[in-house]
Amino acid sequence: MLSRVAERVYWSARYIERVENTARLARVHSQLMFDLPKAVKLNWYTLVQITSNEAYFEENYDGRNEKNCMTMLLSDRNNPTSLISSLWWARENMRTTRDILPREAWIHINELYLMVKENQEDFQSRSKRNQLLAKIIKACQAWSGMMSSTMSQNTTYRFLKLGMGIERADMTTRMLDVGGFFVAQASDETEEQPYDSILWVNLLKSVSAYFMYRQKVQVDIQGQQVVDFLIHDPEFARSVNYCIDMVKGIVNKLPNTDGLIADLEALEAFTRENESFEVGSMALHDYLDAVQLKLSSIHTKFYEIWFNPKEVA
Repeated sequence: MLSRVAERVYWSARYIERVENTARLARVHSQLMFDLPKAVKLNWYTLVQITSNEAYFEENYDGRNEKNCMTMLLSDRNNPTSLISSLWWARENMRTTRDILPREAWIHINELYLMVKENQEDFQSRSKRNQLLAKIIKACQAWSGMMSSTMSQNTTYRFLKLGMGIERADMTTRMLDVGGFFVAQASDETEEQPYDSILWVNLLKSVSAYFMYRQKVQVDIQGQQVVDFLIHDPEFARSVNYCIDMVKGIVNKLPNTDGLIADLEALEAFTRENESFEVGSMALHDYLDAVQLKLSSIHTKFYEIWFNPKEVA
């Protein structure tokens, strides 16, 4: 497989995963606005911080309100990390690799892009926004299911899974930051406590983890256990450790993996040695940031090995 084709396949899966998780992120934040009383603080700018878009936002928007934050996150075509931009890039990557991917996969994403583009005004209304985000999440899940059930488990499929695994692990850490930011924003601890479980239930549902968490943990839903479950659980498909382990398994089946296995094992060890943090603490935020940086470093290594390898003289 050519390097540029492998790169486009990899990015197709990353972008689709990013679209789905950005939709989940916006939806859980909107849902919390419905569920929590106005007395509980929860600002929209948190979404900008969690997606590391502070510089772009300050340069292009003049107020930290719901309309601006949602526009930047969902429908701003000039923001390369917005939902609509990610969907456009996923469509472009799939259009140029149609000869090695199932034809239905391209048709599905093209139809999704056209549907979102036609209805993007709905992002400005909370009720319509949640309906549209639910459709987007369902469509992305359908695409993932289609790929796993219609593709040979060959090199092309492995690059798809690599993109999916790296992006999913990264976005799970960002979703956990939502909970941490909320707890940190609570100005009065006695005010926060009654609504704490609402926050964590919504966060678990946002990553479709609610039922698996209840089966595994079987106690009242608490922030500390949710963080532990979504980082360490070895069997849940969206936990950070599961995604890293999945990526390691795929890397083992690809050629020229110089140092990658060691890097992935070091990341696994890093996530395990930091067993718990106080929810809402800067230590947890910094830890999640460090995991994101290590994932980014592994992504860079993919480029050095497979997508843009240096020529050997």
